[in-house]
Amino acid sequence: MRFPFATTALLSLSMLALSACAKDAPKGTAAVASTDTTASPSASAPPAAVVSPPSAPVAPGESASATASVPLPTCPRGLTGNPVPAFCIKLPPSYHVKDARITADKGSIAYDTGVTTDNLMISYDATPIPAQIKDVVGEMKFGGDKLEKKGDLPGGAKWFRGSHEDYERVVTLLKGPPPLTLKCSFTYKPKSPPPKEAIDACKSIVLP
Repeated sequence: MRFPFATTALLSLSMLALSACAKDAPKGTAAVASTDTTASPSASAPPAAVVSPPSAPVAPGESASATASVPLPTCPRGLTGNPVPAFCIKLPPSYHVKDARITADKGSIAYDTGVTTDNLMISYDATPIPAQIKDVVGEMKFGGDKLEKKGDLPGGAKWFRGSHEDYERVVTLLKGPPPLTLKCSFTYKPKSPPPKEAIDACKSIVLP
């Protein structure tokens, strides 16, 4: 049986169209998938940034936590109060705390004197004064150091003055808030003398 030429041509065109659709279908599907942002969010979104947790400020010792809620002590007029441990000291107006490394039972407080030749530091721990005296005398007689003078202060406190080459040093020991002992040390150059208040600062310490 023979089909008319027109019918044969129509069937041939239909078969070609079906074949073309079959070949193009995967490409069309892939194109749609590539534009679907919900199909693979990780492919379209930038990688998540790795954010490190913010580092908390590192306070020397426990100074930040120890003093944050402690009010300054009430001191005699002209003296500056320190909260932990509680004491009062007479300082030149320009002096202020530079570095406080403190815990409940020991620590040190260094002051900014404004110059590199002067050094004021107060340290404390539970060592009794008699043992501290031995340590201070040993320090001031070591090597080229000289222990020049020593004496007593009110309340059982002790003071010492020594020298080393171009420097002078004043040290005082006194009872702090029980059971602590306070040690104050001030070193300076006599040829470039600091204010008298600085030289006498260690001797001025009292408890509030």
